[in-house]
Amino acid sequence: MEDNAGYKAMRLIIDSLELLLAVILALTIVLSSIKLFEEMYVVLIENPNPTKNDVLTLLDMILLLILAIDILRTLLTAVVRRKFPIRIVIEAAMLAVLREIISVEIRHLDWLMLLSLGIVFLILSFMWIIIGRMEEKGSVKEALE
Repeated sequence: MEDNAGYKAMRLIIDSLELLLAVILALTIVLSSIKLFEEMYVVLIENPNPTKNDVLTLLDMILLLILAIDILRTLLTAVVRRKFPIRIVIEAAMLAVLREIISVEIRHLDWLMLLSLGIVFLILSFMWIIIGRMEEKGSVKEALE
């Protein structure tokens, strides 16, 4: 009986912390969106000739915001459904690699780094497709079920 009560108390604490994290992340996303729209206005409207770096920086900010939204979706799914969706995590990883590819372009790193990131992105893409097909067949379950 004590173990069950201890488990419920621990689960309540974890759920509360996850929800608090989700609220903080949601507020961060809202504030970041406002900042992004301000930057977009300055770069695309006020500046008649934006540079390549300006556009790449905007794209990097957009991808970072999408990544944060994806992490929030994963967190909320884990809290509400008590499942950890594997496919959503792979999507977040793909977005992180894509963001890194764009920042490699900004930082002017070597072609080997870009090639490595491309290979990682392709592997994640294949994993995403394979897990999607396995989920359709019902042969893979989400973690924490």
